[in-house]
Amino acid sequence: MTPLEVEARAKQGEYVEQKKFDLERVSRRVAELEKEYSITYDPACPVATDPGLGKAVFEAGFTLAADTGLYIVEESRVAKFTVEELREALTSAPRELLLGRGLDTRVLKSRLPGDTLRPFVFGGLAGTPVPEEYFYPSALSYAVEPLVDALDHGSIQEVSGVRVRAGAPSEAVAGVRELLSLRRALRDAGRPGMHLLAAESSVSSTASLAAIASGLLVTGDAHLLPVLNELKADYAQLTKAEVGLENGIIGAALVDPIVGGFARGPAGSAIVAVAETLLALAAYRAGYVLIHPTHIVKKATSAPECMWVQSAVGLANEHLRLPLVGDIWPAFGLGTHEYLYEIAANTIVASAYGLHLLGPVPANGTAPNGGGLEARFMAEVGHAIAEQGVKPASVCDLVKELLKRYEERLKSPDPGKPFWEAYNVKTGRPGREWLEMVYSVSRELREYGVSLPSLG
Repeated sequence: MTPLEVEARAKQGEYVEQKKFDLERVSRRVAELEKEYSITYDPACPVATDPGLGKAVFEAGFTLAADTGLYIVEESRVAKFTVEELREALTSAPRELLLGRGLDTRVLKSRLPGDTLRPFVFGGLAGTPVPEEYFYPSALSYAVEPLVDALDHGSIQEVSGVRVRAGAPSEAVAGVRELLSLRRALRDAGRPGMHLLAAESSVSSTASLAAIASGLLVTGDAHLLPVLNELKADYAQLTKAEVGLENGIIGAALVDPIVGGFARGPAGSAIVAVAETLLALAAYRAGYVLIHPTHIVKKATSAPECMWVQSAVGLANEHLRLPLVGDIWPAFGLGTHEYLYEIAANTIVASAYGLHLLGPVPANGTAPNGGGLEARFMAEVGHAIAEQGVKPASVCDLVKELLKRYEERLKSPDPGKPFWEAYNVKTGRPGREWLEMVYSVSRELREYGVSLPSLG
């Protein structure tokens, strides 16, 4: 199966109005599967603790993918995949990837719940709009952190005074300038071969294609291939997937069910996340998958409902056996204690449940209010959980304790300061005030048994 074949299949597929697809093919079917497989969310604990839940979520997600298929927006038609095709896509998906080049090569492999293997760390602002003048120094702040294994940084949304528009020359220019800044940051950090998940300035597919055509996004790098909400794709994503496969660019599938939307609550969103993972393997031939549940009101992945979804998908990975990456997207930002508590809680869940780590991305991805120190903080928390062999069932109380420090304010969070107010823009290093705050929260975590080597 290739993205071109998916296009051909969609043109022959069943026509369905999008509203009907959302309400009947997705939401109603998800409700049926929740009941059929006895999948429920218990708000008393922000993580899934039932050991049998992983199999149920996997099987329900597989059934949803086979029954519903992938809705292709431009055609208003559904590309369907047989059970055998979905199984083949899962069987042939990579379990281990070598990312980066030369001395900067790192291994990304499947982790399982309770795994002692250190999580792989993608540092960066992951698509957050960053003014072009600060793009390079903020990227450098992540690249110089030794615990960051790969870079997934922000997006450029204005070039030479022109607002970036989908499919326009401005988008192509933004994609090229983004990659030029990233390459410069990697060189100056002494890590020129570091893996990039890039072309985040893509509004459609144009920025990604321009970066590939310019020789700046190269074999072994990755670009983002979202599965649209819910169980949908468009030609921009299929085009990126097709061109990427032909040029050795890894597809990083983004799976972000909306908790409280057509994916229903946390239980349904976990089912949808597994279904979208399988569809991304079949339609995009994705290399690795980012798990990013988004709460319809609270937005942040640090919301208890979203952490529960990540934990449930982590349990389902016992049956998927894929390199899954947990996005860490707090609601607060640089200069706030809550930002660090969010990072800690979300990272503990992701690491304990077998996910790798990406971020942290402040202010719900709306402002460049973060830097590389927080990626080190995230990495050290994730590594500590793995190295201590922390089991999923044992993190509930700790995460609940951290939730007390920020959950009530998730609906009206403080986005914090921009990067350039808390970091040295020439060196990419954090200022003393922010460094001391990170040390302070790190000492608190030590009291809970999470020791951070360089920060605690």
